[in-house]
Amino acid sequence: MDQPLISVIIPIYNMELYLERCLDSVLKNTYHNIEVICVDDGSKDRSLEILRRYEAADPRIVVIAKENGGVSSARNAGLVRIKGEYVSFVDPDDYVHSQFFELMHRAIKNADSGIAICRFQPFECGQDDLASESYLPDSNYTRESSFLQIFESPDLIFYSCCGKLIRTELLHNLQFREDMRYGEDTIFFSQVCEKDRSKKAILLSYSLYFYYQREGSAVKVAGKIESLKRSSAWIQQLKESDRDDIYLYNALKWSFSNRYIYSHIRIDREAVRECNTQLRGLRRRLLKTNIFRMKKKIAYFLLIDYPVLDWLHRVLREPSLIVWEKMESKKRRQERKE
Repeated sequence: MDQPLISVIIPIYNMELYLERCLDSVLKNTYHNIEVICVDDGSKDRSLEILRRYEAADPRIVVIAKENGGVSSARNAGLVRIKGEYVSFVDPDDYVHSQFFELMHRAIKNADSGIAICRFQPFECGQDDLASESYLPDSNYTRESSFLQIFESPDLIFYSCCGKLIRTELLHNLQFREDMRYGEDTIFFSQVCEKDRSKKAILLSYSLYFYYQREGSAVKVAGKIESLKRSSAWIQQLKESDRDDIYLYNALKWSFSNRYIYSHIRIDREAVRECNTQLRGLRRRLLKTNIFRMKKKIAYFLLIDYPVLDWLHRVLREPSLIVWEKMESKKRRQERKE
């Protein structure tokens, strides 16, 4: 089978505990024609030492050592060096299935698509290797999906730049936003989708990417400024584009989500007012768009004008939110007493 070059970008910062597992999973893939661009972002542990050892042992490894600038800066440094026809991103605390590149390339080539996406499977610290199963591709292991379906999916796999194979031509002039601490990969992937005129991606039914969410990750420690910046970023992308199928749903989703959090969890009236302003600004776009049916538009308008309906919708769908609200309320009362 023809194997065009695939560039794999791995941003690394203080990952000595996980790095070898990640690199071994990439290098031992059944698809051999890869270049693995490892960007050490000023690590203070043994990460760079490990990278140099792997670089000396395998010519497919390319190591870039730079001063610390954040994960977006590291990924951007890798993008400058890519030579492959396809690009894939892997985080250093995750690992991939031994057939990851083979099956992803087969899917993207057979469908003549620009983007292939596999399923994620989370794992916990100390858990055995989950990538032991071998897959035989059949006619049912892939399906096409519109970008609207992808971004409306509750599956967080679609919001990461990882777990994907992308034609390099779609990355022309694109970079990760270095002013965002989290959500930057989602914005980046949305811009990739915007460049794909087919307006669809090919999805694989197999779990080929294994994801480890550590305590202290960027998503867990993000605060008010970062959270509001994320919804503002989607709104800005929406203003600069005609692709409602990529940006409008996300602009609405993050504005609603932030309003709920700052109304019921982290009580902040100023942040709530900002979210309401964002949502009112989305009304006109929502009225004109043709990506939602009228029933869904009416639902969004009601949620914008009557926040209590948004709260009711959330707690009916996920009753555990009420428990979370009570716990956060108790925590705030204790903080005030102290």
